[in-house]
Amino acid sequence: MKISGITKKDTRAMLTLAFPAMITQLSATMVQVVDTMFIGRLGPLAIGAAAVTGIIIFNITAVGDGFGTGLVAAVSRMIGAGDRKNAAIFSTTGISVLTLIGAAFVPLFLAAGGNIFNLLQIPDELKPRAWEYYSVFISFTPAIFAFGALSASFRARGDTGTPMIVGVGINILNVFLDWTLIFGNLGFPELGVGGAAFASGLSFFSGALLLAVLSLFSEQGLFRLKRGYLSISHFIRIARIGMPSMIERFAMSFSQLLVMSIAVNPLGSNSIASFHIIMRLASLSFMPGFGFAMAAATLSGQHLGSEDPDGAERMLWVGTLFCGILMVLISTLYFGLSEPLIRLFTDSPEILLESDRPLKIYAALAVFLAPAMVLRGGLNGAGDTSFTLRMMIISRFIIRLPLSWLFGVHLGFGLSGVWFAMCMDFVIRGLSFIGYTKKGEWKEKRI
Repeated sequence: MKISGITKKDTRAMLTLAFPAMITQLSATMVQVVDTMFIGRLGPLAIGAAAVTGIIIFNITAVGDGFGTGLVAAVSRMIGAGDRKNAAIFSTTGISVLTLIGAAFVPLFLAAGGNIFNLLQIPDELKPRAWEYYSVFISFTPAIFAFGALSASFRARGDTGTPMIVGVGINILNVFLDWTLIFGNLGFPELGVGGAAFASGLSFFSGALLLAVLSLFSEQGLFRLKRGYLSISHFIRIARIGMPSMIERFAMSFSQLLVMSIAVNPLGSNSIASFHIIMRLASLSFMPGFGFAMAAATLSGQHLGSEDPDGAERMLWVGTLFCGILMVLISTLYFGLSEPLIRLFTDSPEILLESDRPLKIYAALAVFLAPAMVLRGGLNGAGDTSFTLRMMIISRFIIRLPLSWLFGVHLGFGLSGVWFAMCMDFVIRGLSFIGYTKKGEWKEKRI
């Protein structure tokens, strides 16, 4: 790694984008974490219902995330080249089409919900509450896709501050709506698990609306409701980059569905609830990876757009370095305070006991997520989404999936075995991205 070539300017550029992006992603993730904390007060069955539906929803939103990757790559490259008009066309086209795709998904996945539940072997006692959450949250898919696309548009032009502020705002709104709608406070109806889904959906809708208004009425905004700013050819170029990323995200989330189905669900409702709690804690520790990956995607695209491939590579390494430092600090906290952290979600003695060791296994190996996430983000920003797709399929389906079943079910190690298998995925993926990035082939990609 070219650590010696990193300058103060590189560091400042990376941190300026990464920390607001990190807070933005943290705010979006906290929407789900806060839901889990409130739902946990309804009992283990409610947590389990949110767990299984959350994995399904992650598969659906993978489509929007994938096209968002193509959007960032295209827009950042145009910004780097000084072509603001085409950046606005890419942005407007991507946001509009993704919102329409989200609207088309609503009736499709509502109709297929029962079959999906059966396919995943969701325990019968979880199905009623799982449907409460799933049916409501799916209805907000257009808003979730729009929020993701608008955030990507702001990040691609180098503005991570605006999505950060909006993200904090929707998180505050979600806490208030969770408190009122789950438990029926302030005269609102008591909706239980369904109330958590309403709270999340309304929060994302509010965030998407605010970002759209800010982009439309700002001179720097890239979302324009004008003739000529919707382009099929521009969408095809976004899709060409975003399609491998979309398949990658879908493969990632679908493999997690299969892990739940063959390695976690057979362990019972308490194990499902425990797995969900650890995933929520893990998702918080992903924040440095998400933040630096988003910054690396923007900066690698902009440097390549300005014909500076060496600068693009430097940005990937500086992001990986700082992300790794933060991951070590977070992992140390998780290892030393595992029980108090789990108690934030539940007081169940069975779930506390079952969750402690898996969380420590994750904490011991989570540092490998730094290269796995940041370098992947930088490669995506450069438009090299094909390697990240191949690596995700190998790591998820050849490593994570069979090892989860082997260690978790066949050898009887339970959730500890499942989490060890998942961490082996992190390790191998991180080392592979380091090797591929050093080869440099990704610098030759064209948008």
